[in-house]
Amino acid sequence: MSDLDRLLATWSARPAPADLSQLEPQVWARVGTSDRSSARGVLGFRVALVASVMALGVIAGGAASATAEPEVSPFATHSAYAPSTLLEGGK
Repeated sequence: MSDLDRLLATWSARPAPADLSQLEPQVWARVGTSDRSSARGVLGFRVALVASVMALGVIAGGAASATAEPEVSPFATHSAYAPSTLLEGGK
């Protein structure tokens, strides 16, 4: 028998309290206190994460716009795929 089996057997042998009406409010009170304490540490992490993602987005966007070639459009005046250029036959 492992420690877990012994603990579960001991737990199951305990008598259940007769009044379970206050069990839910007690659980929510404990959850609320643990949420507040963990939210303080998580807030700083979230701020740092958002700031780093924003910085990476700005860097990637700047690099992409610096190396981007102009968009090819059939209606542009100096486009290689313009109908007037294609129909002239390279003249």
